Amino acid sequence: MEIKIDNETYRLLFQIVFSGILGLIIGLEREHRIKSKGKEIFAGIRTFPFITIFGTLASYINDTYIEGFLLLSFGGLVVLTIINFYLEYPKDPGATTEIATFLAFVLGILVYYQYYYVAAFLAIFITLLLALKPALEEFARKISYEDIIAIIKFALITVVIYPLLPDKHFGAFDAFNPKEIWKVVVIVSTLDFLGYLLIRWKGAKTIWITGLIGGIISSTAVSFDLSKKARKYPEISQSALFGIALAWLIMNIRVLILTAVINFELMLHLLFPLTIASILYIGVLIYQYTRERHPFSSETQKQINFKNPFELYNALQFGVIYALILFSIKALQFYFGDKGIYIASFLSGVIDVDAITLSLASLSQKGSLDLDIAVKGVLIAVVSNDIFKYFYVYIFGNDYLRKNMLPYLFIMIIIAGIYLLI
Repeated sequence: MEIKIDNETYRLLFQIVFSGILGLIIGLEREHRIKSKGKEIFAGIRTFPFITIFGTLASYINDTYIEGFLLLSFGGLVVLTIINFYLEYPKDPGATTEIATFLAFVLGILVYYQYYYVAAFLAIFITLLLALKPALEEFARKISYEDIIAIIKFALITVVIYPLLPDKHFGAFDAFNPKEIWKVVVIVSTLDFLGYLLIRWKGAKTIWITGLIGGIISSTAVSFDLSKKARKYPEISQSALFGIALAWLIMNIRVLILTAVINFELMLHLLFPLTIASILYIGVLIYQYTRERHPFSSETQKQINFKNPFELYNALQFGVIYALILFSIKALQFYFGDKGIYIASFLSGVIDVDAITLSLASLSQKGSLDLDIAVKGVLIAVVSNDIFKYFYVYIFGNDYLRKNMLPYLFIMIIIAGIYLLI
């Protein structure tokens, strides 16, 4: 008797194997976690693949032979899991593994209905959450109640208000679009929040690490705060120098990320000058370190007081600044042409480089601003911002910082100047 396998059978066999692999990923983490503590486990490296395969086969039987079999199968898994939960809870409080079994069954269902990417993504995400338990618990202990409330408020306002905002231009020069303004606020606040989470999670007790992580939030704040610290504690001057320089370096990367989100083509044009400047920054950093070879100091353990960027007030404040800069660009362009945009870029860079960067990226993406002009505007804003930050260093820092931060300022001015001329 010849055995023939049709395409439908091949598809089912593939789904069984795929389901088993996803279950294996979750089960491997559970087995490692529990066995490392010397305990037995309800579902591990063998059981989880069985559960995901069970979800796939139950879906197949439900669709092909017995209607309602999927619901019956899931009900049986729930009963079995609840019984085990009550039996094992005194030994191992918590329901993480039990919840993971329900999700594994759902993964099997997703695979059967050919949501392969969604199932694979969820399997990896679930495993990641399980594996990061110690880190997540540590982070939860460090984050404040005010941070949690700020995150919830911003999330609710973003989810509720953003879809309701009108997506149309109004006002003088059609400069204001509520939906676009709020979208930019969300983008910037999210990027700021990543840096804030790193500070809250890992801390930055070593001064130069504060600059590295803090640069994601605000290179201006880092320049201001570390300059004051170096003046008060001269022994940390080298660490402060490295912190400020790294914050300036991160700002270049931040500009590229923000432009890529709004206008990828603009990012490609900015990639060369900002990358060259960043490489030269690194070269100067290495030279300054090898020249002095002083150990990094952590004499002052006080961190920079970065505010939660998900505070509603901060978000609204940035939104107002962004809208005003957008209006200024259009007004100056109307009255002074391209020169007006460059004036707006220089003045805006003193206040905030993010707002002018996103404004120019948005305008050029829509075609209302020439791409070359947008490139020049962003570079002028970056140079303006660096000049302003060096002004902070000069006023509030010591002679060591004034002297050693000058190369970084000159690098950006020279690179941007040459690129603009070419």
